[in-house]
Amino acid sequence: MVARERAALAGIADPRAGRRTLRVLLPEWLEQREHEVSRKTYVADAALARLTPPALVGLQIGVVTDREITRALVALNRSGLAESSVRRFRASLSAFFAWAVRERLIVSNPVTATRVPKGRGVRTEISPFAQDELQSFYAACLGRDEQLAGVLLIAGWTGLRWSELREVRVRDFVRVPMPVLLVSRAAPEGVEAKVTKSGKARRVPVADRILPLVEGYAAGKGPDDLLLTTRPVIGCMPRR
Repeated sequence: MVARERAALAGIADPRAGRRTLRVLLPEWLEQREHEVSRKTYVADAALARLTPPALVGLQIGVVTDREITRALVALNRSGLAESSVRRFRASLSAFFAWAVRERLIVSNPVTATRVPKGRGVRTEISPFAQDELQSFYAACLGRDEQLAGVLLIAGWTGLRWSELREVRVRDFVRVPMPVLLVSRAAPEGVEAKVTKSGKARRVPVADRILPLVEGYAAGKGPDDLLLTTRPVIGCMPRR
């Protein structure tokens, strides 16, 4: 603390600015952040205001040390938040404090000396639908929205993520030598479409059960049009 005050008096940081709380500074940082990073990163960073424990968010930024940061990480870990989410929280918090250093509100980033605690949650097993269960689910959905029901059935048979289904184009439906969907891009909600993590296209077989459905979605569309749409399309489907 003494070192911080000496550095501040030397002109490295303004001691008065260090009295502002995280609750006050986070919106100011996010306002700038929105124009500097991708939409996905900004959405993750915006969660800081919601996830930061009250004991931390109410502190003056100049008094926050690695101890307070560690306590916040431990509290999130104990709350049941996934370890990957706690890591993302720490990354966002570190970006916030790095900004505060650049703005000369503080001398150093207290997050850099911390580590994310090991996850405590029990890994949940995935219980996929059996074929008859999936068919029953599809039948129940048909009465509400036929187009969406078809998309859900295709999702169940292919195992594609929702973000991947949203970006499949007609040209990605290959019929020869065997029907497959080429998956190379994903479009998460609220985020621009991007290539998949591997950067390579993968071939997902189209089972006989859903082949007529996939062919129906492709009918009357151009190669660059979206394949899976949730309402009937007249003419060409407008591109994103």
